[in-house]
Amino acid sequence: MKKFRRIILLFLLPAVLCPAGAPTYRLQYRICGGAISRLLLVFPLRIYYEAMAAVDLTARPLPDGSTRFSFAGLPTPAYVLRTLGFAGKTLALLSVDDHDSNGQSFAADLLAQWPKKAPEFAERVKTIKKFPYFLEAGGPESFVFERDASGSYKNGSVKLQPRYRHHPAKTGIYFNVFPTLGELLGLLNHRYAPGPAGGRFPAKWTGEELDFSPDLNRAAELMEKVVKSMVTIQQKFPFRLNFHVSPGPPGGIEICGEAFPDVPLWKGFMIREVFRKVRLRAEDRALLADEIWVGIRNGKGQGGYGHLQLKRIETTEEKQ
Repeated sequence: MKKFRRIILLFLLPAVLCPAGAPTYRLQYRICGGAISRLLLVFPLRIYYEAMAAVDLTARPLPDGSTRFSFAGLPTPAYVLRTLGFAGKTLALLSVDDHDSNGQSFAADLLAQWPKKAPEFAERVKTIKKFPYFLEAGGPESFVFERDASGSYKNGSVKLQPRYRHHPAKTGIYFNVFPTLGELLGLLNHRYAPGPAGGRFPAKWTGEELDFSPDLNRAAELMEKVVKSMVTIQQKFPFRLNFHVSPGPPGGIEICGEAFPDVPLWKGFMIREVFRKVRLRAEDRALLADEIWVGIRNGKGQGGYGHLQLKRIETTEEKQ
């Protein structure tokens, strides 16, 4: 009976948390990467990591011109898919979904597709372990942050936590997908406009100096428990994005920034490319989308990427 009530509540949650007239946004991230090497030149080292999480958010204007985003639902299962141990012979899938049947189907589909995406890792996997979680119903305050008029993100709070289905048993594997999602917002805290908010955009301009070291370190510590004691990410020098205005959708302005800095971070891994894209509604500069892509690889091409996007969801009423 308790399980039935929880499922009914999760069905009703979006309607309760998304009042009529408030725009809805989706914040999501995806990280994917891997490396193959040898430890002490003898022992094989094979590491693969992939994670994704998304939340729907209700946006409310504040008196100072900022916008406050608050939790409105979980649109898709969130997961971490990673190898365990130095040799990478065990694959672990940690996933959280609102409904048991959807979670099982999602896990099966993800595991079926993974060997095609990462055959060099899949061929060594001998054991697959699945760790299912559920999301306890969270109110609007379980995931909140603000975005000010200049586009900076602040006052974030993440209380949204998955619960292992066999609690109080523990997996021993970090599954901080929602705190990581909130932490990655810091990568967007640099100015994309050359002048004051609402001003005219030139054809091209250069952004401010960027150092992602603090944001990457905080995110890495949430992803893997050994990072804090063994790895310190230190960007060797700052870089800048080159911005320009591109043709956007009808009634929209699209601002694109890019850089190919090849700046060292740790043990031969470098930031190879960064892309930032902001889409605004032309009539009032309302936010339609804000996203960033960061590619990190070493000289052998090993590594991966991270993608973060905040995007307004077009509702049926807006289409009409």
